[in-house]
Amino acid sequence: MDRDFIMTKTKTKTKTKTKTKTKTKTKTKTKSTASLSGAWTVRDDRFRRAFYLRLPDIIALLDFHDVPGTPDYDGDPVREELDALLDMQADPEREERRAESESERGEIVQPFLDIFEDAGGAPASLVRLLTQLENAGTALASVYKERFERPRPHIVDHAINPMITVPNHGAYPSGHATQSALLAHGMAEVFGHDPGVVAEAFDVAQRIRENREWAGVHYASDGTSGAAIAAAAFTDLREVFDELFVDAIADVQAYDPGPSPYLGNGPTGSRVPVPPASVPMDQWSLERLGIGAGGVAPETGGAGVLVGLVDAPVDVTHPVFERGSDHAIDKALAETTDPATWSNATVIHNADYTEFSDGRLAFSSKGNGHGTAMAGLIAGTPAPGIEGFYGTAPQAKLSLARVTTRLADGDENRLDVAKVLLDMAFGPAPADVILVGPPFVRPDPAIYPTAWDQGLDNSDFAQTPCDPLAMAILLASLYVPVVIPSGNDGTSMISYPGAPEDFAGVRSALGDAAGLHWVREMVAREGLRVTEDMLEKASEMGDASTGDPFADTGIIVVGSAKLSNPANRLSPLEPAGYSQHGPGLCFLCPSDRDEDPSAPRDPASKSKFNYVPAPDILGHGGYAEEPSSLVSHQGGEFGFGGTSAASAQATGVIARLIEARRSAGQGVTGPEIRSAIAGALGGPYETDKGYGILTVQALL
Repeated sequence: MDRDFIMTKTKTKTKTKTKTKTKTKTKTKTKSTASLSGAWTVRDDRFRRAFYLRLPDIIALLDFHDVPGTPDYDGDPVREELDALLDMQADPEREERRAESESERGEIVQPFLDIFEDAGGAPASLVRLLTQLENAGTALASVYKERFERPRPHIVDHAINPMITVPNHGAYPSGHATQSALLAHGMAEVFGHDPGVVAEAFDVAQRIRENREWAGVHYASDGTSGAAIAAAAFTDLREVFDELFVDAIADVQAYDPGPSPYLGNGPTGSRVPVPPASVPMDQWSLERLGIGAGGVAPETGGAGVLVGLVDAPVDVTHPVFERGSDHAIDKALAETTDPATWSNATVIHNADYTEFSDGRLAFSSKGNGHGTAMAGLIAGTPAPGIEGFYGTAPQAKLSLARVTTRLADGDENRLDVAKVLLDMAFGPAPADVILVGPPFVRPDPAIYPTAWDQGLDNSDFAQTPCDPLAMAILLASLYVPVVIPSGNDGTSMISYPGAPEDFAGVRSALGDAAGLHWVREMVAREGLRVTEDMLEKASEMGDASTGDPFADTGIIVVGSAKLSNPANRLSPLEPAGYSQHGPGLCFLCPSDRDEDPSAPRDPASKSKFNYVPAPDILGHGGYAEEPSSLVSHQGGEFGFGGTSAASAQATGVIARLIEARRSAGQGVTGPEIRSAIAGALGGPYETDKGYGILTVQALL
């Protein structure tokens, strides 16, 4: 059964230009379906046994980090949670959720598979994996239910009337919350190439968790603790179920059905097989930027510059980051799994997994090669098997953040990413330029006020006075350049968080006395790395409603330029059809072609310049057509590109500009760098291409 499919198997051939769906609330499906709890072969029982052998170690890890912590049994905190449940009980929405709550009593895998309802279905290997994660969640929650024996809400307050049968075990933690969060983390690992699926998986998990509260059988803190257990245990579970993850990733992402031999978690260099002969790598986009082949030397650039990358997992052991006795990130991290070393590293920011027994494993992924590709395009250097490869700033160093589980809508997610970005900009190892790569989901308009005007009652937004992620980007950009991809939907509005509209509420709050008061309260409450000087500087910014809306900031939105003829590397560059544009776009940078995933395979495409060569992870979770390759190529039907590749290459060029301006004694703040770029490119500002197409020669 391990290669069979529960429904029709579908493949996403294009891994370069995926977008999150801008939905804010996912309603889980309630269609009738047989239970999937037994959907594994007999040989899968060995994974269940392996999990139970590992369970004591996982519990010890969670206890060391005080996860989930001891619940409240009485007092004001419990009364507040009970009152919230009573409010839900009186809300008409409760009845609307009844069918969902009933269907989820014994089956929660199906709502995650329903994400593929329009795509035809999911492979059996994914069902096997999710089933094991669901059972692991049951076991984990049971340990703490027995330990804490927290009474159910209706026992503490008889006014609460549960609308489903109440389980006969303790409330804390919520088993459904633990299970659904584990399934979402599993989906994030398997579908690393598709941020839309990742975001929706966490929406589904949140909905299942909330349904237990609407049903009156759990406190909100039960759900919070369950999600915390799942996040803390997941890195260990990835190792226990490694073979299942590899199979599921291969079935979901593979370009061909061949087996994937990349089990285990050792350094990449020790596991790479000899790849078959393929088309020679040609960094055509580097040449079009003016690096190599008659331009500036590809071997140098970005010396003394620390580049921050807020993105997906990165394989720090990838050979392109090795520099002899030095390393593009941190040589010590590449050589150890020690959790203390990883937790204390100043150039690593893991918003996804903060509790782990293997730091290197917690920061890597077998299903998501995006972060490794982005980091390599910025600061990569040649390595065995990848001879001649250079990032656009090969002497720069990297500070990395993984935020894959924070893509979905929600104030808590944006706060977590904001903290990472502010720490990266103003912490112990401050970055000189920051690239914010993922396509986050644009906030529900009801979460934050669109304007703070004198006399306007915004008291309902005291806890959420503005979008914290947009605020962090705006504040950081006043000190260092912040680069954002424009997005790949081809529409005339920049992807979140790069459109002027995304910052309107922040500008309004910082310019209004009441709004600024509540922003200060949020900063203090959440422990954000924001000073009064920063807030004052931002509050003095001018009106951004006309012309170039980011002219007074260091926000640099990058779009894609494609070859007008993909068979000719010297053909004129033009705006790519997929590249989002509109007010706020700063410039274009070379990237991949427009493509039609449904078009028949072109036998001659191997000789074309379809994509941007980039470092790749081993296995089927990357962008290379050959899973044993450590780099994806320019030829073929599959590869890396989009505004992600454009923005990564542009960030390296900006690092070169920072190096040059420092040497000349010129300013390198965000607004100064952005102004220098606009002046150097020289063109009139246009919303479809910004100030023009980036080249090193224009800047330097």
